[in-house]
Amino acid sequence: MNLNKVSKELINNVSILGKQNKQNVIVSANNFNNIKMFLNKYKYNYLPYRFANCFCLQADMDDVNILSNQNDVNFISANSIVSIEKFEKIFININKLTENKFLGQNQTICFIDTGIFPHFDFVFPENRILKFIDLTGKQTTPYDDNGHGTFVAGIACGCGILNKDFSGFAPRANIVAIKALGENGNSNSNTILDAMQWVYENHKVYNITVVCMSFGADVDFNMDPLSRGAESLWKRGITVVAAAGNSGPDKNTIKSPGNNPYIITVGALDTGSMNIADFSSRGPTIYGHKPDLLAPAVDITSCNNLNEPYTNMSGTSVATPIVAGICADIKSRWPKITNNEIKNFLLSHCVKITGDKDSEGAGYLQF
Repeated sequence: MNLNKVSKELINNVSILGKQNKQNVIVSANNFNNIKMFLNKYKYNYLPYRFANCFCLQADMDDVNILSNQNDVNFISANSIVSIEKFEKIFININKLTENKFLGQNQTICFIDTGIFPHFDFVFPENRILKFIDLTGKQTTPYDDNGHGTFVAGIACGCGILNKDFSGFAPRANIVAIKALGENGNSNSNTILDAMQWVYENHKVYNITVVCMSFGADVDFNMDPLSRGAESLWKRGITVVAAAGNSGPDKNTIKSPGNNPYIITVGALDTGSMNIADFSSRGPTIYGHKPDLLAPAVDITSCNNLNEPYTNMSGTSVATPIVAGICADIKSRWPKITNNEIKNFLLSHCVKITGDKDSEGAGYLQF
């Protein structure tokens, strides 16, 4: 076995399970077509993710040994657990972006999360939920058995029809909700890859210009599948905004896909103390400083359900859709702006707290 190509988590798992017990693994390829031919030749059953150059398949210790010795295999990782980054009035003034009524219109934000409840803020005066996809239970109508996805969508896209104080940052943006995390707020990497691949293939149909990823997984290796998938979306022209994670204050705790150097990674600001929230994950990553910036993340109010229309939550999960909504506003105002230009624009409107880039990036967002 080429140990340099196998994650420590996976080595521990296959050692415990033994030679005859298979588990889901993710094989990242240097050459997608060559590995596909190899898997077909030896009759492996697999799920291909061409957009991220990887495959999900079942493997035991012998399989991992064989695959790790293939030249065109880059790395083999465990099918990691992915979790929502929940820990448990927003002050950013964006008048400069919204003075001409650029409130995210003509943009669609995709939320890969626990689903979405058809809250009044999303369906009145018009239904802005363009598409709902359920990768966990195969239902066809929007629902959210956890509440996290609804809350996150409300921060970005809520119109505040019941209470204008709780209006989101892009209240005219359309919504695509992909339920990839279950009732407990967890999922596996391959389900998240399913969601990312759907966005990669269908973003033009629904005009998806921003993807909000308020979840995270432990980094299995430097460029793991979730990170590679997020980067593929970014290079496709879709603005990807991801949570830094809630594993602070220790360093080197940035979650995947927030560890990717291209995408926009959001840490947590405690607006009560105007300090970096203790729980906010810190960098650096192997590629440099992260997070990129901070946004309010403590005791934020957003959409909930029919019985309790609004509720409060904390975490980098709730900081992320603030930035995602503002990205939709920026794209609404300047439709030809590139991802890198958006990122640079945001970073140029940040205020430093301590100057420690591994804790706060460029600082907290302030227009």
